[in-house]
Amino acid sequence: MKKQYLIGFLAAFIVSGSVFAQNKFEEGGVFTLKECIDLGLKHNTEIKKAQLDEEAADFQRKEITGSGLPQIDAYGQYNNFLDVYPQAIPGGVLNPESDPNGVDVISFGVPQSMKAGFKLNQLVFSQSYLVGLKAAKTSEEFYRLLTRMTEEDIIYDISLNYYNVIATQLQMDNLQANHDKLKKLEEIIKAQYENDLARKVDYNRVKVNLTTLETQMDNLEIVTEQRTNYLKLMMGMPVDLPLELAPYNFTDKDLPLQALQSDSDLSERYDLQVLDKQLELHSLNIKNIKSGYYPTLAAFADVNYNAFSKEFDFISDSHVWYRGALIGLQLNVPIFDGFQKKNRIAQAKVESEKVKYDQFMAEQSAEAEYLNAIKKLGNSIKSLKAQESNLELSETVFDETAQLYREGLSPLTDLLDAETSLREARSTYYQQIISVKTAEADLYKSKGQIEKIIK
Repeated sequence: MKKQYLIGFLAAFIVSGSVFAQNKFEEGGVFTLKECIDLGLKHNTEIKKAQLDEEAADFQRKEITGSGLPQIDAYGQYNNFLDVYPQAIPGGVLNPESDPNGVDVISFGVPQSMKAGFKLNQLVFSQSYLVGLKAAKTSEEFYRLLTRMTEEDIIYDISLNYYNVIATQLQMDNLQANHDKLKKLEEIIKAQYENDLARKVDYNRVKVNLTTLETQMDNLEIVTEQRTNYLKLMMGMPVDLPLELAPYNFTDKDLPLQALQSDSDLSERYDLQVLDKQLELHSLNIKNIKSGYYPTLAAFADVNYNAFSKEFDFISDSHVWYRGALIGLQLNVPIFDGFQKKNRIAQAKVESEKVKYDQFMAEQSAEAEYLNAIKKLGNSIKSLKAQESNLELSETVFDETAQLYREGLSPLTDLLDAETSLREARSTYYQQIISVKTAEADLYKSKGQIEKIIK
């Protein structure tokens, strides 16, 4: 039931999308994570290719089904014997004067003939056909799972790239906040310096820190642009359209504690389901080869009209056409093929065993991925709480140092050191927020529940 729900959820995602997000896709604008994912599921080229593979599998199933339906062909044939084929008969049969011990050569038939008709063939029994129908349906399900797996990967990739862009924006906000503080401090020290109340070295030190911050902000703008353009590619969005992400809401940063309490059921992972389907397809392939030992039975019918003439006058109304018709059955019974099918079955079993090893390794890898994701998320949440306390402490130290500096009780170096510590603490705090969201995405993906990232 969970698998069906998840498949239905993602399928609805593709078909419907978000009308609001689609309008913004055409015009650009501010996007939330959900809107980015909606557009990615609708426009990403990898998903479109996977859907085409799924569509091709549907046509293949219909093709195989059609091979068991009546096959009707029309045909026509015109013969012009420049020399009518000679036939040899015993002497004296038609000509009493010929040597009875000899051979008479005569020509039977007329130089020109024409034939037209319809043929009908109907498969009555074929074990290979029955197995092929099952394999075609399973193959269709296999490609459907591949599409769902591609969608899952796109949701995950868009989420991580979205968080990367948000991370650079948070870092830019951090640098901008410190830049504003230093700018105000520069104005104060400049006024003090002009009135001989501050040293020139202190004024220059603040200017150096400002220049360093401005350089970091310029570099961060380039990184933001690069990450934003890559996110556009993942969304299938033209890179020349503007893309602005909704700012992170610090008042609503609920920690994903419920994700840590989830069970370890990994049955919803599409990669494991794909391997199950691969194993099923190999099993059907073995059955298909074995079906070669079964007899096949087909019915056929043929209705035709024939005309004969010494000259080409078949279009004449007076020309006589002779009707012919037949029906029949054709039975093919395999007896001995030089052990070809036996060895093909052995090869197919080897391939099936290889998939079983792949399946075992995938299950072990999925289990390890889940355990690592649980551990990573737990540690990230713990570190975020510690960094939040550290940030509050750094803000307090900066405010107190600034007050002492204004009162002349603390040197400028202490204030600049406090500013650097605050900037680093805020930067680390922002990075840890993104680490928590990334760890949350990793955990959901490890369980095959990545769609929960937007709930």
